[in-house]
Amino acid sequence: MVFFIRRLALPCLLLMLAACGGTPTRPDLVRLYEYDAQRLSQPPVILIHGLMGSTLVERGSGKEFWPGGIGTMAFSNYRELARMKAAEQSGGGLMPGDLFYGVGRVDYYKTLTDTLEKVGRFKRGQPGESVGADDRRRYYVLLYDWRQENLASVVQLHALIEQIRIDYDDPELTVDILAHSNGGLIANYYLRYGPHDVLDQTPFTPWDEGSRHVRRLVLLGTPNLGAVTSLERLQQGFKIALRTVPVEVLATFATPFETLPHPDAQVVFSNDGQPIAFDFYDPHVWRSRQWSVFSPEVEARVVASAPDVASGGAQLAVLQAQFAHHLERAKRFQLSLSAPGRVKGVQVAAFGGDCTLTPARAVLDSDKDGERLVIRPDQVKNRVSGVDYDRLLLQPGDGLVTRDSQLGLGLSGAARNQGGIFPIVRSFFLCEQHDQLSVNPYFQNNLLNFLLAR
Repeated sequence: MVFFIRRLALPCLLLMLAACGGTPTRPDLVRLYEYDAQRLSQPPVILIHGLMGSTLVERGSGKEFWPGGIGTMAFSNYRELARMKAAEQSGGGLMPGDLFYGVGRVDYYKTLTDTLEKVGRFKRGQPGESVGADDRRRYYVLLYDWRQENLASVVQLHALIEQIRIDYDDPELTVDILAHSNGGLIANYYLRYGPHDVLDQTPFTPWDEGSRHVRRLVLLGTPNLGAVTSLERLQQGFKIALRTVPVEVLATFATPFETLPHPDAQVVFSNDGQPIAFDFYDPHVWRSRQWSVFSPEVEARVVASAPDVASGGAQLAVLQAQFAHHLERAKRFQLSLSAPGRVKGVQVAAFGGDCTLTPARAVLDSDKDGERLVIRPDQVKNRVSGVDYDRLLLQPGDGLVTRDSQLGLGLSGAARNQGGIFPIVRSFFLCEQHDQLSVNPYFQNNLLNFLLAR
């Protein structure tokens, strides 16, 4: 009998495999949500993109400076994006144009918006346009200048929600928010403090109206506890396509500072794998080690790019003062996101990726050229025998943000005891890179299930 069963096993297995061969490889979203997509009472959705997730165009002319054409991405160093120009200070300069949907064959947001429209039957709404009683399924896009402080975008989000309430003729209307990456930090702050700047307060004054404005929040790949990749970028610049946005340009943006690791997270270690106290929010740490905008190479480039030495020196002084200011504000911003908040009544879901070993810590490395923070195992030069740098520096994530950061886990004290910095009611993780999370069909399936559920 045993022999007979074993002889049957292979044909049966082949039959099962053949049957499975006809199984769809992706969910049929249209059929799954055909009924739910007809509900007129569905709240409007606000999509908040991540860092560099919108185009930047010249105010007035509409000329695109980010990302620009293929030639721009191949040859530009994007110095025009620096937020130090007189035009920026006088209200001119660049402004968000539309979503950065993708480049070439790489899709960032196009499939996601198509799913909202074709499966969820949402129409893209424009603030200021009235919405009829029999045609209320809308989604809106918060297009923000990702170079500025997130707090400016928080104020913009509040204004958008208030305008949507006017358009719907419903002063008590609540919205759903879908926030990708840095967009989740904007939404997190908004639920805690509304449109108010509390960064100079001790303690931070919470807002009691989050649940009166937001029903559900989706955090997609959000660095709730920051990302050590920001440490690398502020030292070396931001690599994009074939080019690198140089340090002196990146340091004029506020957002790379606001995505630094949380001040209370143990991030920096010695070469022998031991945790060390290291405050990378202290400008003196960067100045004394000649990192970033304080390095001789960057200083020389800034001065050389000016019309003369005097004006170059003045620009350098402004840049370095701006760097210190960004660090101070960013530290307070990160601390505000983990402080006890009154966000009860809002359903929060965290979606992301956890199959890629992702930089999670840094080693304070040194050689003949001085000290530097290293986040990648193969870049540690002063290696100590017996230390597993892969295990020390890397954790599961999406290649940019670790799973723990996406869940708000890893802090000591009250935040850890409460299971994280946010009351997450649902989480879903898959094998996907950070910039491709939004277009993954399995994420979109879980997204629609969460948003459209009664």
